Amino acid sequence: MIKTLSAGGVIDIYDNKWYIGLKLNYEVEPMDWMLEGLLQGTQFQKLYNRRIETLRQEYDLRKVDIDILYFLFKSGEHNTPKDISGLNLFNKGHISQSIGRMEHQQLIYSVQDQDDRRCMHIMLTEKAVKVVEEITALRKQMYNIILKGVTSEEQDVLLRVSRKVNENIKEALEQQVRCKDDRR
Repeated sequence: MIKTLSAGGVIDIYDNKWYIGLKLNYEVEPMDWMLEGLLQGTQFQKLYNRRIETLRQEYDLRKVDIDILYFLFKSGEHNTPKDISGLNLFNKGHISQSIGRMEHQQLIYSVQDQDDRRCMHIMLTEKAVKVVEEITALRKQMYNIILKGVTSEEQDVLLRVSRKVNENIKEALEQQVRCKDDRR
């Protein structure tokens, strides 16, 4: 057994498993932290935030604006505020503020749905296309960086596993909402 001192207390490393003092009452595998980091995307977000800083300053955009512009570019006819909300990346208030900001900057405009007048579709302007081209190039660079040394077969496995994990999380969230509704 190896004992080391950390900011959180004593960490015992025994049989390749970590036990963290009295803070945690369970065993933590080293792989758990890597998986947590991957699922939470903390390192990816840090890299992404650094990479988009120039775009943010050049076009006076916030991160949410950049992400929504990219979503609208890729989404086709699924371009309503509800569709954006379905990503579960932003709350409705942030989406509404971002839409207002980008309409004011003339990057997007809203078109009423022909079948349902309550529904508004958000469209990109020509001005936004230039920004989205830069966002797309930046995202391509990011993927090249993070997938360097990963074979195409490994990328396929990563994509399949990511889809399964995402679906499991989505189902768990939906189940949690149903349980709350049943209690009311």
